[in-house]
Amino acid sequence: WVGRLYSRPDIEEMLDTPIETDVDSPEMKDIWDGSVLRNFKGPDGENHFLAGDGEGRLVFGLNQDGTNPYGNRTAGKVVSIGPIYLVCLNLPPEVRYRVENIFLVGIIP
Repeated sequence: WVGRLYSRPDIEEMLDTPIETDVDSPEMKDIWDGSVLRNFKGPDGENHFLAGDGEGRLVFGLNQDGTNPYGNRTAGKVVSIGPIYLVCLNLPPEVRYRVENIFLVGIIP
């Protein structure tokens, strides 16, 4: 999946471009606005994710959600399925959650 992601036009440039953050804003709009990833130190003591110099230092988010495939009727069947999916947090927020950029890891029946 990562190989296919990198093979698409313009994706490698997006992945290698550091995410711009607004650290002075009191409102967090993206995971990169927080301090954990921005200040994460690598083995060399440098900021690991923002100083990659095109090395492909990727960060992924693993998500799980549940839904009733038959709708939320009070008198209907109580059934749940849960997709598990992976997103690359290095992509800009406006393209990160597009279907073509999400990897479906599995489905919990």
